Amino acid sequence: MEELKIKIELDPVNDRIIQFPGNRREIESDISNPKALVVGTDGNFRTVNTTELDRILEDLGDDGLAYSLSKDYVMVFSSRAIVHTEFGNYLVGSAVFMKTGRDSRVKELSELDVNVIRMLFEKCLVNLNCAAVIFKAFPLNHDYGEAA
Repeated sequence: MEELKIKIELDPVNDRIIQFPGNRREIESDISNPKALVVGTDGNFRTVNTTELDRILEDLGDDGLAYSLSKDYVMVFSSRAIVHTEFGNYLVGSAVFMKTGRDSRVKELSELDVNVIRMLFEKCLVNLNCAAVIFKAFPLNHDYGEAA
């Protein structure tokens, strides 16, 4: 029986359920100019600056999906991190969160924003069970279809 492995390195481009071990790395956080926050369904998080945010969004490309967390915050994640079940669709991995203003521009994050985003995201997490492994997932209230 294969063991279920979930890769969460706080990289929304590559985080998802995988079938092989080796899913940990040192997590570095750039808090000098926090433009966005990356949060994993495993509870880990890190802030990213404008350069890293641009890289993440560019690397996501057509696989990137946006989801409104609230009127002030939007999350972007990879379509490859969606788990489709008979009960709905769930994000397993990480997402990058941004604060948007009335002008739709990305705003710098304050410490309060970081705490609010984490609280809003983490309060929605549910437990999923697969192959006797229980893990956290974020329910998505939109039908994203089957994974390719």
